[in-house]
Amino acid sequence: MKRARRLLAAIAALALTAALLTLSTSPAAAAAPPSAGRAAPQGHGTCAAIAPGSALRRQGAAWFCFKTGGPATARDLAAMHRLTGAHGPATARVAARDPDVDPADPLDLCRESRKEVNTSRSTYCVQHPIGYELLGADRKVVEHAEGVVVTSARVGVSEWKEEVRAAITQETPKMPKMTIGLRSDCTGPCTGGAAFGGGQAVLPAVGRELFTSITYRTTVVKGGEARSQPLYHMTGAILVPATPVNTSDEWQGPWLRCDYKVGNGPGCADDTHMANVTFHKSQYRAAAVTYEWAQKKLKSAVTGTKVNPLHRDPNSDESWTDTKRRRTCKNLPFPFPADPLLVPGDSCDEFPFARSSEGGKPNNLCVDILPKEVGGAWDVANVRVMRGDPDTAACVRSHVTEKDNEAAGNELSQATRSARILDGEPYFVIVDN
Repeated sequence: MKRARRLLAAIAALALTAALLTLSTSPAAAAAPPSAGRAAPQGHGTCAAIAPGSALRRQGAAWFCFKTGGPATARDLAAMHRLTGAHGPATARVAARDPDVDPADPLDLCRESRKEVNTSRSTYCVQHPIGYELLGADRKVVEHAEGVVVTSARVGVSEWKEEVRAAITQETPKMPKMTIGLRSDCTGPCTGGAAFGGGQAVLPAVGRELFTSITYRTTVVKGGEARSQPLYHMTGAILVPATPVNTSDEWQGPWLRCDYKVGNGPGCADDTHMANVTFHKSQYRAAAVTYEWAQKKLKSAVTGTKVNPLHRDPNSDESWTDTKRRRTCKNLPFPFPADPLLVPGDSCDEFPFARSSEGGKPNNLCVDILPKEVGGAWDVANVRVMRGDPDTAACVRSHVTEKDNEAAGNELSQATRSARILDGEPYFVIVDN
């Protein structure tokens, strides 16, 4: 009998232990805060636990996450295009743009591409998707919002301003208001800064955008050259009382080559794109027509096209450039026959440029031309060959007013600085209206 009582007591003890174990795994116990020894959810970016007892916790949210990774979605970009004045994924004016030619607006680089980092020689645009999620204890999405951060800038000088746009493109009805903070650091000899005054800004409702800027400066020393890259660090929070939840995201901008070898100050460029110099016929008149004619008519010369580019002469001493210019324009056997009756203020404009490695050809190798304006328009059809044969010539000498000749030379100098064309580096010439 005693043995039976001891057996019953043991059974009762086991039953009590089982009951306690059952209680420890009840739904109430399972609702313990996620921070209590539970790993953050995977596949949702960076996540922070929502405190027990908070309003969001009572509504079934256990985690707040930044969703990261992947390019901006078509919906994100379409929304951004609407906010920035574009229509559709790529407007006609940017769809056919040469990737080596700088757009009028750096933002066009993002309008025409779904890539995260987009560059030309002197501009860049970075579009990074952002996502905010509330997850339940079962790690399923309860509420979410998606958007995009777009940064764009024109470089080429020691200090440049990056425009920053941030917008929510879609969200679920009960997603709380969110904030964003953004800081950019630089690798190499470059300094960045903080957007939104260094604090957090509240993201507006779908259909509106935040706009701010970050100022950068390259600190490369005189004669130096280095690589620099913006590195973005974003922080975000949800605006719910007594819910101090904050998390972050990071991404990278373009690699830039920064130098202090051109002009009187440092600057940066993306040297994966060939540099170019643009001459407008409306501005540089006969000089621009001359370069266009040379590109179309010369058969045996380097004509400064993208396939057949010019190169900046490594010997950039002005006396050497003058020597090369005299060789083409003033020396025997064919000194340039300037004629003010043909062109008031007539001067010799040479192509290829004397400042290029290809310039400075002996004048017996050149063809002489006279561009003419007809009916208020300049055109290669209005060019008269004065001496030489375009099929065999290696250079062109043109009758151009001294004013237009000098203005075109100044444009070449300015473009060399802004596009950061280093000694020996190739560049091509664009002539438009």
